[in-house]
Amino acid sequence: MTEQIRTVNLILAVAGMVLSVVGFVQSATAHNLEKKSRHFFMALFGVCEIYVICILLREFVYFRQEPVWVVFSRILFFGQAFFASLLPPLITGFILYQSREKSFVKSPAFIISFGLWLVYILLLVVNVFNGMIYRVDDQNRYTRGPLFQVLVMPTVLIMGINLITVWLKRKKLSSKQIHAFTVYAAAPMIAMILQMFFFGVHLISLSSVIAALFMLSYIIAHESEQYHIVEAENAKLKVDILLAQIQPHFLFNCLTTIKNLCVTDPALAEKAVGEFTMYLRHNMDSLTEDGPIPFKKELEHVYGYVSLQQLRFKDELDIRYDIECDDFMLPVLTLQPIVENAVTYGIRKKESGRGTVLISTKREGDHIEICVADDGPGFLYEESSSGEERSHIGLRNVRDRVRQVSNGDLLIDSVKGKGTTVKIIIPADIQPAFRGDRT
Repeated sequence: MTEQIRTVNLILAVAGMVLSVVGFVQSATAHNLEKKSRHFFMALFGVCEIYVICILLREFVYFRQEPVWVVFSRILFFGQAFFASLLPPLITGFILYQSREKSFVKSPAFIISFGLWLVYILLLVVNVFNGMIYRVDDQNRYTRGPLFQVLVMPTVLIMGINLITVWLKRKKLSSKQIHAFTVYAAAPMIAMILQMFFFGVHLISLSSVIAALFMLSYIIAHESEQYHIVEAENAKLKVDILLAQIQPHFLFNCLTTIKNLCVTDPALAEKAVGEFTMYLRHNMDSLTEDGPIPFKKELEHVYGYVSLQQLRFKDELDIRYDIECDDFMLPVLTLQPIVENAVTYGIRKKESGRGTVLISTKREGDHIEICVADDGPGFLYEESSSGEERSHIGLRNVRDRVRQVSNGDLLIDSVKGKGTTVKIIIPADIQPAFRGDRT
């Protein structure tokens, strides 16, 4: 290796190390990144930094020919190749995650990428014993072997898979995400091909770091846009849900019940006024809530609603609870609208007007299930009549909030003549949408 090439490599390695540190710090402190994206970029720049450090240390021990330094050089070359190989499959997983793949590790793209990475590692390990890809001799000199291009192929193929994945998932990605992933997939691949012809110059390391910084800036811009869009949508949904909640007929019925109780049972009337006041206060307070609230707080609102309804319907309405867990968060005005839907369009639609609503919670693996089941007449959700349209709009509003605020989902299972079950599923480690753990 000439002194000029060694100088160039030192400059490239130092620049790559500095930029990797900058990228890592920026990722760790980027409040516009959601939690998993932040962890990905911290891992990405961490791997880049170790990769570049291997190159930098190798340049410093290049002329040392003592056996211990020869062994150290061989370890550095192996580490350099190993950590560089981690970058492409990392990007495959992140592309799939950003395209909302439910389980990206089961995706064919990721499975193929991981398989190619294992082939790369196998070649790297075999090379330790036969030196057919590269070798560091006893004089600490590096030379390429006859099968050097074979080692490059798995990584190039993974990068090609990443480009294809971006193309196939383009409808689920924003323009900023597409640009970010395309540049990151293409830049190191071009640098790798060039390095095959410009022997000794470490173009891949710096191109990988620069492409990672480019991708970070675009992903931050994308998630900032999404955060502001969701904030605006959440504000609108809050108003819509609030208007749907405080329905004139419900207010009229509650006030009429309280009026009658003032004559027949003044003490109960006083209690009913307190419950009604708390019910209205919770609805009004919901306009100031930005993200998830404790389940216990939402359950208190349900208790208030149920108490008011049981004042009207007495023993015709049976509300049961099976709360296995309550130490989690969920969007405001989530559970109460579903309970109200079960009472209004489930129990009260039965010929007898009598029935049971069961409210339950349980932890299933990495998610929480909140279930509201009634033994009402049931309905066909996809083919509902216009008379039921209002209730289904309410359920859709709740589903939208659960998805946007909690990254969860709402499932409806209704059978004609048997009843309806509405299930909310949210991650157990719930965080506000597009905010990560903004601290």
